[in-house]
Amino acid sequence: MTDEREAAVSRSEPEPPEPERYYAERISPTAEGLSLAVPQEAMNEGARMSWRLVGVVNEPTGQGIILVWDQHGFISG
Repeated sequence: MTDEREAAVSRSEPEPPEPERYYAERISPTAEGLSLAVPQEAMNEGARMSWRLVGVVNEPTGQGIILVWDQHGFISG
């Protein structure tokens, strides 16, 4: 999360607010494009933290995807 925030600031984007329950994670393509390995690693990392993936959307500028995580995990309700 820290790297994503630093990258957003370095691109002169407004800094997003601190997540409370839901966390949006931008997955950007590499030089070779967006392979399945990149989002899979992000999903594995979310699973290791017991987060629940609740949404995937195209990044508005077309530069990747955004994963939306429920940080309260699998026992949320």
